[in-house]
Amino acid sequence: MASELSRRRRRAPDRPGNVSNDYRSAVSTANAVLPAGSKTFTITATDVANNSTTQSGFSVTVDNTAPTASDIQTTNVSAGTSGLAETWDTMVFTFAEPIDPSSIVSGWNGTSRTVTLRINNGGSSNDTVSVYDSADTTQLPLGSVNLGRKDYTGANIGFTNSTMVMSGSMITVTLGTASSAPTTAANTGSMIWTPSVTATDRGGNACSTTARTETGTADKDF
Repeated sequence: MASELSRRRRRAPDRPGNVSNDYRSAVSTANAVLPAGSKTFTITATDVANNSTTQSGFSVTVDNTAPTASDIQTTNVSAGTSGLAETWDTMVFTFAEPIDPSSIVSGWNGTSRTVTLRINNGGSSNDTVSVYDSADTTQLPLGSVNLGRKDYTGANIGFTNSTMVMSGSMITVTLGTASSAPTTAANTGSMIWTPSVTATDRGGNACSTTARTETGTADKDF
């Protein structure tokens, strides 16, 4: 179980004018019997002369619930071909709660960054999607998406210069330039997303790897 503490503090200036600092503390381990929710606490400080003071009014949120996959969807670019992965199409990963962006990419704050989306030829199995870093060398912990069909591509394709951005509980990947031509799905299907345990929420809880099937009626993706 982990707890998360966010505070705002103003420090003394080292030049004219005050400087305001916002920060979030590191994740701390909480007492295992604490239920989830908001808690209050006090801090007591004692100096070498045994003088002490106590400050109250602090709060902390105890979070012991693992995040889960909520939905996986794609959107088709305006005037694009339904069932064909094209530049500007998107894939949206929705979690049940906000994910810590730095657990996806170290130091990431959720703003737009360059990634590579891969559509992997499944051969006799369904095609899949995975997301890699901008250099297309390291897979990001967004798990794997089963596209529910075998005809989105005839070979492994990397969409370089794709972009990834986080908003609330959603991570949206917008497709960049394809390394080779994808194919158009002949019929409908339902995607299945299996998340990665490496992704964590803001309390440090590891994501459940329980697979989530795309909501809504079966359709052509992209």
